[in-house]
Amino acid sequence: MDESFSVFMLGFMAVFTLFLLYAAWATFRAYSSVKKILKREGEMTAVTEGTIAEVVAVRRRNRSFRWINEYPVISYQVNGKTYTVHLTYAEKRRGKYNAGGSYRIHYVPSEPECCIVDDFKKKMKQSNTAALISFAIVAFFAFNTTCGLILQLLELVL
Repeated sequence: MDESFSVFMLGFMAVFTLFLLYAAWATFRAYSSVKKILKREGEMTAVTEGTIAEVVAVRRRNRSFRWINEYPVISYQVNGKTYTVHLTYAEKRRGKYNAGGSYRIHYVPSEPECCIVDDFKKKMKQSNTAALISFAIVAFFAFNTTCGLILQLLELVL
């Protein structure tokens, strides 16, 4: 095989491997941030009512279609202070959420920003499971490309 082609492929594999490692890191971070909240569910003894303060539009598309989804931003008050939580994992088609809708919120009394919205608890757990599965798949491919990159590097050097 031509040596310049081998060097090109080595560079390409290095960039692709870095991309996969970043994707694995990002999916693991998404998993661990939600898992941290779910682990504290037992500490969430205080309850309050929250309302949808804002509905955030998210543009989606595939090869053939474009559409707009939405997710709610819920605000609630504890001891006179207002907290907000962005429920990005509760994304639905446009029209599902209306500003002013009321939801029950469980939170940690000492840390009111750590909360779970009752109606979205199941969706939160599903999103966390999907993030874990995505991490496992991406980490598998990242490991394989890293091994391939090391083997190509050794072949080029030897």
